[in-house]
Amino acid sequence: MQLYTDYDTYQIHAFWSREITDLIEKMTGGLGKSYAGQHDLVLGFINDTLFGGKGEFNKEFRVKGKKYPDLKISVKEAEREFEIVELKVHTSQIKYLRAELNQRDKIFSTSDHLYFSYLLQVRSKQEDKPILERTCIYYLVIIKIPKKPELIPINELIGEIRMGTKDFTEKLKEKSGIDEEKEELLGVDNIIKAVDLERKLSEKEYLLKEERKRHKEEIKEKEKQLKKKDKVIEVKDKQLDQKDKEIERLKAQLKDK
Repeated sequence: MQLYTDYDTYQIHAFWSREITDLIEKMTGGLGKSYAGQHDLVLGFINDTLFGGKGEFNKEFRVKGKKYPDLKISVKEAEREFEIVELKVHTSQIKYLRAELNQRDKIFSTSDHLYFSYLLQVRSKQEDKPILERTCIYYLVIIKIPKKPELIPINELIGEIRMGTKDFTEKLKEKSGIDEEKEELLGVDNIIKAVDLERKLSEKEYLLKEERKRHKEEIKEKEKQLKKKDKVIEVKDKQLDQKDKEIERLKAQLKDK
């Protein structure tokens, strides 16, 4: 699923689906242990999702001594053949946006758009109760900043984006059906950190805890059943004792005769 909002000087996209969860699993599984790996994974997702895989995605831009555009997008304009997208992958939401915008003269000297990305995660408000029923736990947010707001003062631009992302997050909560009483949408502090592994561990601990509860309940139920059986056996024993006594009484009567 996707939520999109178009503001005067920038746009925000948010994606949440099984594909995003798969993306996080790739990051925590080894492919995204470095910034370059994270960058490639997110850039590949953006290319496939927003541009139908038609963007030119060249990994050689990281080769020492060489520099290539992150993503080249073909455009149908007489004066140019393509536009260039530069992607910045960060954590802690827009905390590092200022540092990137401080370099905007350099960025926009070679690129037409700056894509600033970060992750959000749905978490349970109850620490001992992880979210088990959601297939979409992670949300990828992309802030698209075109070259045109290059001359806007940074403080003004950041203030505008900060307010926009705050409003956008509220819309995202509503759109994705987050239960405010049980869940919250928070920024992922560190993509490299194995947040998914922690979640899986928490789930396993929770499931183990629930299994133990069920096991204890089953034991209690079996103990109840055994007690009932013991009572039935006790009653039958008493009945057998009475029958034995009756037989002995009858035998004694036969001897007397």
